Amino acid sequence: MLTVGLFPNTKKQSISTVLGWIIQYFKERNIRVVMPEDTAFELNYSHLAGKMESLKSEITFGITLGGDGTLLNTAREIAPFGIPVCGVNMGNLGFLTEIELPELNTALDRLINRDYYIEERLMLDAVVIRNGSPIYISPALNDVVVAKGGFSRMIKLKLFIDEALTAEYPADGLIISTSTGSTGYSLSSGGPIVNPKLKVIVITPICPHTLHSRALVISEREEVKVRMQATHDDIVLTVDGQNVYSLLPDDTVVVRRSPFRARFIRFTGKSYYETLRTKLRRGDRDGSC
Repeated sequence: MLTVGLFPNTKKQSISTVLGWIIQYFKERNIRVVMPEDTAFELNYSHLAGKMESLKSEITFGITLGGDGTLLNTAREIAPFGIPVCGVNMGNLGFLTEIELPELNTALDRLINRDYYIEERLMLDAVVIRNGSPIYISPALNDVVVAKGGFSRMIKLKLFIDEALTAEYPADGLIISTSTGSTGYSLSSGGPIVNPKLKVIVITPICPHTLHSRALVISEREEVKVRMQATHDDIVLTVDGQNVYSLLPDDTVVVRRSPFRARFIRFTGKSYYETLRTKLRRGDRDGSC
């Protein structure tokens, strides 16, 4: 039986209207719909509620309602279970989402008719090493960022690739991104745009205090280590712009390829470069990224 998992961002304007329409669409076609427990109760759909752990074994595919952040959060949750996900854009740019609101009806028809293909995206694991032991680990789909906190003082970062010292940066921080995340924080810091079909890792310094600093593109199979040198402890690790962990001056952050892949539902006939052009233009118009 086809089971659709809905993952709405409850903070989005008009979420109740759009969500209600989608639920009715599936109900009329006798397709089962489920939602995470907390979200279902908040939006008054308690009859669709299920515990997240049980949903992961029941869902055929997931649909997110929101922006890229909603899709990133959901993809991290369900990637270990091989569940594909498709995003409905209710945000600003929506680089990762596949469906715009005006095309929602047609897109849902294609979903239930399985008129789509699956695109796998590289994911990373970020590990914090303190006193020789791992104390924190988080998956990432977009990027892993090591950066100074609220103080204006820069930090010194040593970059190792496969144990080889590669660069030393006096900078505000360092972004380690997937090709998926190359259009995010990395892009705004001067990094290259990389087609997500390329399974590579992009390393981009943030405001480096040097004349000879460039972004690096390395293989997905290479391991990245970042060691901090600072006289203060106002340093943070940020994963996909959502998970934040406080670092100490002598910590090491290891970033490596995750054993899991995010699985995005894509429709034929959509070009990545056309999407890139239209959504970057939208960013210019909105004045936001």
